[in-house]
Amino acid sequence: MVGQVGQLSVNIADNIMVGSLGAASLAAIALSISILMLFVGVGYGISFGLPPLISEADAKNNTKRISQYFKHSFIINICFAIFSLILLLNASPVLDLMGQDSEVVILAKPYLVLSAWSMIPLMIFQTFRTYADGMSETKPAMIAILIGNVINIFLNYVLIFGKFGFAPMGVEGAALGTLISRIFMIVVIVVIIYKWKNLWEYLSQCNFKRYSKSLFSKVLGIGVPTAMQMFFEMAIFSCATIMMGYISKEAQAAHQIAINLAAITFLICTGMAMAATIRVGNQLGLKDGLALRRVGYSAIIQIVIFMSLAAILFIFLRHFLPTLYIEDQEVIRIAAFLIILAAIFQIPDGIQVTTLGALRGLQDVKIPTLITFFAYFVVGLPTCFILAFYFDLGPTGIWTGLVVSLTVSAVLLGFRFNYLSKKYL
Repeated sequence: MVGQVGQLSVNIADNIMVGSLGAASLAAIALSISILMLFVGVGYGISFGLPPLISEADAKNNTKRISQYFKHSFIINICFAIFSLILLLNASPVLDLMGQDSEVVILAKPYLVLSAWSMIPLMIFQTFRTYADGMSETKPAMIAILIGNVINIFLNYVLIFGKFGFAPMGVEGAALGTLISRIFMIVVIVVIIYKWKNLWEYLSQCNFKRYSKSLFSKVLGIGVPTAMQMFFEMAIFSCATIMMGYISKEAQAAHQIAINLAAITFLICTGMAMAATIRVGNQLGLKDGLALRRVGYSAIIQIVIFMSLAAILFIFLRHFLPTLYIEDQEVIRIAAFLIILAAIFQIPDGIQVTTLGALRGLQDVKIPTLITFFAYFVVGLPTCFILAFYFDLGPTGIWTGLVVSLTVSAVLLGFRFNYLSKKYL
């Protein structure tokens, strides 16, 4: 959980520091991230094909298969990173076609280009991170992320505002700071894994000269559907950001604040979801159906308790939290109301992501992918648009659509886990 929130805190630092430059700069980051997060989400999903396979092989003590899974996942992740880089470097003209505020677009373009280069270190880091996670060693990634965050915050301060003799770079400085910090994170996690002998032992057995088509298929068989699940969810939030831009740059900036806060609790849930994936995968390898079901439900219950507390905090602090990002009173007013809606979807958001993690541990990814497509694209996206523009509810309509889509996803995924875990009994 600390590692997951640590990864997000890079974006939080960017948002808070850039927010001091005004609504247009904050909206520019929101617009760029609406595109970037589609690629980051898919990349995370592809890399998440590794942990359930590693955890199952670890439970069976199949040491040879662990190193084979790692090297095949590494190649897949690198290829995706290069593919993403090429597309993102050529994505700037797309910003002109989105009908957004011209001042926001001008600021967003350089941020998007510089951030594109972060995909390669991000996906390399994800390979080592998901390998260690799959081996039930979550501390290496946590340590690397926390060190990377300290570096990122320092670089943001220097590059955004132009300290220690550097020229102020504004929004571009935030992107450059993130890129450099992610490179440092790779170095840190590799050093830690090397020192962690039980982790390095398997990696030292990797032979990068020989590959197996069946193992590529096995990793992608879990990774690609998981990537699509994350894409569908990321896409509806990205579309929400773009729709906010049609309303005003203040609404877009307020949306970015509210979604940034909601992302903190969401990523804490993804930490629990990863724990559910690993532990369910362990029990799958041991063929213990009762323990498998208990693991999934214990994770879900803990997240419901946590997200209930988070919802209460959001409601009580809704007027204070936006002031951490920006001083614009109109942005703060809109953000405070959106945070109430964020509080409402806390519990369904936590349930759906944790249940997805438990299902991933069962290596059940195809039906959950169809469920997420239905919840976000068939139900959620049209609801956002219709309520916002046909019923003229504006930002409230967009966020009501998000609440509906997350609730549908949570209910259907809950039924799926209950049905499937009963079969393993």
